[in-house]
Amino acid sequence: MNKLSKVFSLALSSLLALSLLAGCKNGDGEPTAARICFDNLGAGFLSEADTKVIVEGAESVSAVDADGNAVSDPDTVATYDEATGTVTAVSEGVLTLTLKGGDKFRVEVVPAYPTDPGNQYDGTALDYSQGGDLLGGCHDPSLIEVEEDGAPAYYIVSTGWAYGNEIRRSTDLLTWEYLGKTTEKDSIIPQKVEDWIGGTNDTGFVQWWAPDIVAAAGGGYWLYTCCVSNANVDLEGTQYSKACIILMESDTMEPGSFRYKGVLMQSCIPAGTLGLIDVNSIDPQIVYDSDGKMYMAYGSFGTGNWMLELDPKTGLRKDKMYKDDVFYSWQEVRAFRDDAVMYYNNYKSGEEISTEYYGHMISQGAMEAPVIARHDNVTVSDENGVIEEGKTYYYSMHSYNALAVAYQMWGGRSESAAGRYHGIGGSEVFNENAGASSNQGNMYMGSFTWEDKAADSKETNVVMTGHNDLFTTSSGLNVAAYITRTYDYHVVNALGEEDPVFMSQVHQYYLNSFGDLCINPNRYAGEIDRSVSKEELLHFTDGGRFKLVALYNSSNSYGKAVHSTEVVLTEDGKITQNGTQVGSWLMYGDGYIKIAFNSTNVLSGHSPVELVYYGVVRPAWLYEQGRSGFTVTAMSRSGIERNFALFMNSISTIGD
Repeated sequence: MNKLSKVFSLALSSLLALSLLAGCKNGDGEPTAARICFDNLGAGFLSEADTKVIVEGAESVSAVDADGNAVSDPDTVATYDEATGTVTAVSEGVLTLTLKGGDKFRVEVVPAYPTDPGNQYDGTALDYSQGGDLLGGCHDPSLIEVEEDGAPAYYIVSTGWAYGNEIRRSTDLLTWEYLGKTTEKDSIIPQKVEDWIGGTNDTGFVQWWAPDIVAAAGGGYWLYTCCVSNANVDLEGTQYSKACIILMESDTMEPGSFRYKGVLMQSCIPAGTLGLIDVNSIDPQIVYDSDGKMYMAYGSFGTGNWMLELDPKTGLRKDKMYKDDVFYSWQEVRAFRDDAVMYYNNYKSGEEISTEYYGHMISQGAMEAPVIARHDNVTVSDENGVIEEGKTYYYSMHSYNALAVAYQMWGGRSESAAGRYHGIGGSEVFNENAGASSNQGNMYMGSFTWEDKAADSKETNVVMTGHNDLFTTSSGLNVAAYITRTYDYHVVNALGEEDPVFMSQVHQYYLNSFGDLCINPNRYAGEIDRSVSKEELLHFTDGGRFKLVALYNSSNSYGKAVHSTEVVLTEDGKITQNGTQVGSWLMYGDGYIKIAFNSTNVLSGHSPVELVYYGVVRPAWLYEQGRSGFTVTAMSRSGIERNFALFMNSISTIGD
């Protein structure tokens, strides 16, 4: 979710201008920031919008270099013209401008063409273990940005299993340090939480699953987390799995510092049913709408995902269902469930489904881990020009299918935080099971493999992606953090079977010209979100050659991952494969691209494609090639029930 507001900006001429009236800040009180780039290749393709930003009214300027060391002459990082307020990029580092009144504005200067980020996998257990620095062993990530000593630090809070949720910290979103857990084995957990779960925290019976971390009203941090029973609990002769969503709070992000504040939701699901027709009180995610209203999306499988309105002053339910923080009995919770499932099947046909206890339904079917991101001032356009301006959109993402079988990231879009959420073609967000013809929505990410990796590349294949966060930093960088699994390494379970290992990854995401969300298929490497021209793209691509992956509605597990195929983008707008034209391409606007194929089965040796995609072209570090280049990420717009992501990596000549 967008826990920090984006930079307030106004385009003036060809520059990005930031209106900083009286030290304008984002909604959480953090200093505003921006990112610009310098031409580290001297290629001459950059525009002023890429290299300059206007910051009016700076009284003093300081800078640090790429290593974080203070520099005596800030002009070596970026120049500042006091008369016009123009900051111009020179070299990698950070320029800090002190404004009238003492507010500060940070300008991050990064290379236009990403350089080696130094966070490659090395092919050892450190890639997937807690002791490494690449989010190995991190499950169900939630991101937050914190200002520390005048610079941003990023924290991921994630599933911790026994004793508490795990905390990791980074200063660059590239490498991470494991710090500990939000609570510890001997932390004081309210008796009523342990009584509900059916066991104690110090024995590990209380499990701490998928959390969400947000800034608290008035300072500090709110941690929305789910406590889950580590084994089934016998209730009058029937076995149940029990869970609850609770709110923890802390003044700091220090391990062990979080304390209980209140309960928001309980569930009690009969064992052996997999919750197929139930409401599961796990996977909370917070979103604020443009009016400041606060909502919690939640749920796992069963009837789908739901949403409650919260009180932004307390972080707890607005409806006061938990008066005096008294837990309901398991019989009362089952009665709430019975009320909810009576009508849930009517959701897909357009009926609004809501109950006093659960709130309202925002999606239906076999899915979990809903996350919602808000983006303001979105311009909608196509290759012919602007269609609409100033739109506010809410983007939902849900994890379809079983966790370690065919996890995929699907979702929709709405003009209201409360929904309804629809796919690009207008369909409801719905999942029956992996590959079912009834599935609906936008498929943003699934299992795929880049073929022909560099000989020394240890980049893992992307397998069973899901349970993600969507986050925007104070400098306007949009990132998606999600779990992926891989069989490139494996661990042997108690049955002697090979299980995939898991890690989380951070990727940039963008909005295409239609305002559809598109995820960079390559891990984030510090690159800037800037426009790329057709001339620049082809100049640094070997004969117009690209690796292409088109996702589609399939079980899409490890054994059915989509493997890339090679295509060529020609100067005259053709897409060819093995010398035969299979489609066409067109670039327009700020690095936008339209891709059209002649038919759905036109690519030899590849999965089906959609007829039309719209996306963006952006610089990227191509980990599978070990070099800088360009990536294309796009969403189809020709489907009615379903639309799918398409990814392309240039076969780059940068560094040759």
